[in-house]
Amino acid sequence: ITPIMLNKFTQKKIKNKFDHGITITSEEGISAVMNQKEKVFKLSRYLGKAADDFKLFWDLLCDYKSGTYKEVPWKMIAAIVFSIGYLVMPLDVIPDVLPIVGFTDDITVFGFVLAGFSAELDAYKKWKARKDY
Repeated sequence: ITPIMLNKFTQKKIKNKFDHGITITSEEGISAVMNQKEKVFKLSRYLGKAADDFKLFWDLLCDYKSGTYKEVPWKMIAAIVFSIGYLVMPLDVIPDVLPIVGFTDDITVFGFVLAGFSAELDAYKKWKARKDY
């Protein structure tokens, strides 16, 4: 799965979910996902050990949206929005209502995004550490 494939797939999913016809790289697409913060963080507990990386993705998205951190490729923003949006959608490849296995696909998607953008995430971690210092 490449970020481009994720973007094409997600545009339709977000359109259906939010009923706005928005794309995941638009301000509206980012806002639509970020407006579900409470639900997103509640569901992120299913990511297990990757929950800390999820929090870092969320922080990156917030910094990107606020204009504080723009040194990130749009493909990564699209992939992050996709993975968060996918986590929120209860009806996906493996419906989330199924006990135990329901979040397997969500974890897999998040893992692909995490692996695909590890260098960019490391750069953000370094930037964040300097900023917080």
